[in-house]
Amino acid sequence: MKNEIKKVGLVGWPVKHSLSPALHNACFEKLGLSYRYDLYPVPPENLGKEIEKIKDSLAGFNITIPHKERITDFLDESDSSVSQIGAANCAFGKDGRWTGFNTDVSGFLKALRQDFDPYGENAFVLGAGGAARAVSFALARAAAKKIYIYDIEKEKAEKLAARLKKFFPGGLFFAASDFSAVAKCRLLVNATPVGMEKDEIPIDVKFLYNQLYVFDLVYNRKTLLLREAEERGLKCRNGMDMLIYQAAESFRIWTGIYPPVDEMRKAVGRR
Repeated sequence: MKNEIKKVGLVGWPVKHSLSPALHNACFEKLGLSYRYDLYPVPPENLGKEIEKIKDSLAGFNITIPHKERITDFLDESDSSVSQIGAANCAFGKDGRWTGFNTDVSGFLKALRQDFDPYGENAFVLGAGGAARAVSFALARAAAKKIYIYDIEKEKAEKLAARLKKFFPGGLFFAASDFSAVAKCRLLVNATPVGMEKDEIPIDVKFLYNQLYVFDLVYNRKTLLLREAEERGLKCRNGMDMLIYQAAESFRIWTGIYPPVDEMRKAVGRR
């Protein structure tokens, strides 16, 4: 009798650009696991209605923009990372109960540390949504010296800075009202979706100073931010490795097996 296929997938809006099905399904096939990863586009106004249907039919799922914060309202419990950050990017269902996880934290740090150590360094984070929360908490855990957070909605940046201070009372966290603090930093992280679909840039290019290391979480294309950074001779990285490492941890949570990361790289054309 053929094993029943367990369904997992990605919940977000939009999701059509996602490479997650390719890298997960390649590993399911490689390891002979009866799982299938698909995309579940859910507009923000439909999350409450659609998520219950999704939970009834899936064994686990990832969460991407714009649902990483709201999804916690629909989970039964969360691990310590989600409780601190207030955002989840992975959920696992067992015995009718759903637990939230945040694999973005470890995925981001593992990718960043390949060529930049944030310990004792100042960082400027663009954005204050779910991804920016994970990035900021990751940098705080890695003992970055000062973390500046900029968002077009300044109140969101202020709330994130206050949340960081709550869990890291000795840390130095600031809601930036403009980009001037970039001059004090060695790391710039774009944790917004700006640049994902078209040539937009989340910061004035005059702030791309020569001491900066630029990390853009967007992975599906070479963004204008990265092209401008490279043109100025700055070291930079896109979000592909973060995608792979956070996906590998999600894979482990659902299956109990850590996947072959090289297989994931092959599936998305990174050898």
